[in-house]
Amino acid sequence: MKNIWHYKSPIGTLWIAEENQAITYLKFDKGSKDWSAYKQNETTLIKKAENQLTEYFNGNREKFTLPIAPQGTEFQKTVWEALLNIPYGETRSYKDIATTINNPKAARAVGLANNRNPIAVIIPCHRVVGHDGSLTGYAGGLDIKRFLLDLEGSNPKKMFFSYGEKEIEHLKSCDPQLSSAISEIGHVYRSVVPDMYMALIKSIIGQQISTKAQVSIWNRIQKEIPQINPETIDNLPLDELQAYGISGRKASYIKEMTTAILNGTLDLDSLNTMTDEEVSSYLTKIKGVGQWTAEMLLIFSLQRPNILSWGDLAIHRGLRMLYSHQKITPKLFEKYQKRYSPYASVASLYLWKIAGGAIPYLTDPAVK
Repeated sequence: MKNIWHYKSPIGTLWIAEENQAITYLKFDKGSKDWSAYKQNETTLIKKAENQLTEYFNGNREKFTLPIAPQGTEFQKTVWEALLNIPYGETRSYKDIATTINNPKAARAVGLANNRNPIAVIIPCHRVVGHDGSLTGYAGGLDIKRFLLDLEGSNPKKMFFSYGEKEIEHLKSCDPQLSSAISEIGHVYRSVVPDMYMALIKSIIGQQISTKAQVSIWNRIQKEIPQINPETIDNLPLDELQAYGISGRKASYIKEMTTAILNGTLDLDSLNTMTDEEVSSYLTKIKGVGQWTAEMLLIFSLQRPNILSWGDLAIHRGLRMLYSHQKITPKLFEKYQKRYSPYASVASLYLWKIAGGAIPYLTDPAVK
């Protein structure tokens, strides 16, 4: 039996095919292959592949343990086998691979085989670069290749908010409406900033401006300040900090926070041992950090699993849309908070998606 199914991922839709209990295809589109003999079916093996890919994108898996059967010439299979031996977080040149397969003059042929790899990501052809370190080509596009290499190179372990089957099964079992939404939306990838100092700066910058403006300012800072830490920011004059597009008030908040860290009156490392309530209380003492910001930092920096923010308007909208409420009262909010516990943060990811229109037939019944 031949089967094919697709999933959403941080790099777009991934199509996965299996035949005779082995993965034979993983690509970013169906390509030109004739799929008429394949059944659209999410088999147990394809689901296992999706789970392992999710773990990989979350930074929690470095090696895949899946049966694979790539179809190609004997030379191509030899090259693909060599690719499987490139360690996570490392790269090799085409010449390196040619030498590995005892054919040092076959670098060009290795490049062609690399480009025809039928099982992307799992067979890590993205780890092959030019002899000078340049990215060269990639069937999925250089942006995807760069994304995968950045993911493995920095391996922040929590590049996206991490959750899996345990959390999904709990939420599905306790709420039929949310269960349907989760099935329709699929896995939600939301980036995180594990470094609390960087996360605080990013949060302060983003207050009362558009997401687009925040991203623009943050990207510029990251590009021009290679290491964002208290020492580098402390050495940056206030006017230079403002020159990135940050208001004078926000720049002052960032400088004051930086000074407090350097003189020891603010200890961000201590947050890791605090409860959610203690973290919120501690963070809101910092100028420019309110309750909502503290809750977002709990989710998107510390990755705390059980946060549902009362002050988040999109959460209210998502709840209204999912359950057809005209208004979310404190009593209703508490009911859903208890229902989602201990994985309210994961529920929040889906409520944000719903609020953003991920399920077109769900509308907001709020009283106008």
